[in-house]
Amino acid sequence: MSSPSRTYANVTSTLALFLALGGVSWAAATLPRNSVGTKQLKRSAVTSAKLRGGAVTGRHVKDGSLSARDFGGALPAGPAGPAGTPGPQGPAGRAGETGPKGDPGLSGYTYVQKFSDYNSNSPKFEFGVCPEGTKAIGGGASAVNPGSAALAVRESLPVSDGTSWYVGMYETTATAAEWRIDVRVVCAKVAP
Repeated sequence: MSSPSRTYANVTSTLALFLALGGVSWAAATLPRNSVGTKQLKRSAVTSAKLRGGAVTGRHVKDGSLSARDFGGALPAGPAGPAGTPGPQGPAGRAGETGPKGDPGLSGYTYVQKFSDYNSNSPKFEFGVCPEGTKAIGGGASAVNPGSAALAVRESLPVSDGTSWYVGMYETTATAAEWRIDVRVVCAKVAP
């Protein structure tokens, strides 16, 4: 048989537990309507999980109080507002730098062809001379009737004053074949 003090303690603790549990439900059931406000709520006591669906709508939210972070990403763009009044014109910018001088203009193209003599000499040289008042802007050469001779171009370039094109060719294997150089030059008038 248990002692009276131990029984008293058990009864007291059971009664305290009953009052504690029953008292909370009694308080919740007997609170007057609208008696709990923001002063009685602890910070962060009301979370989105505790709100009934549709309990908070746009008319309950203060303009500008939400950010894209509250929606888990960027908000869709709203409609464009009306165009504002144009501002005053700004000051003129500084002048740009002068660009490089362009190439002189070309006109009056002329095509010149010049042949060297037929002979078996190697190497051979020939000039394609442009008409007066024009300059060589391009040129080249080919061999005419080289026979079995294997030929190579040694030089093909404009002369320093630009009035003609110079070509030099030679045989890479010695033969007695007679051949000649066909020099071709493109000449043009160059604007001063």
